Amino acid sequence: MTQHNDTVHFGDVAIRILSNSDDMTVSELEMPAGAVASIHQHPHEEVNYVVSGVLDFMCDGETTTLRVGQAMRIPPNKPHNITCHKDAPGKVLTAWTPSRTDLIAKL
Repeated sequence: MTQHNDTVHFGDVAIRILSNSDDMTVSELEMPAGAVASIHQHPHEEVNYVVSGVLDFMCDGETTTLRVGQAMRIPPNKPHNITCHKDAPGKVLTAWTPSRTDLIAKL
């Protein structure tokens, strides 16, 4: 994992922390066209809102395609990932609760 300023990178995915408190972390994820965020899970509830692009959100083995203006909740401790379609980059606003102290510690 590499980082600079308020951004943490996981492969091609850039996570920029926009706001953080004890109860919640809000970030902006940027993904190049065709990028895939690896399957992972964490104890945080997560909500994703698509700002640009078309992205496939896989959660617990089921894939949902989201476009601009659509949102999806990821329950805690469920395996999930995001794949950005190949025709354009994607941007997603993500909120986690409780705070992603693991990401904040990487800044």
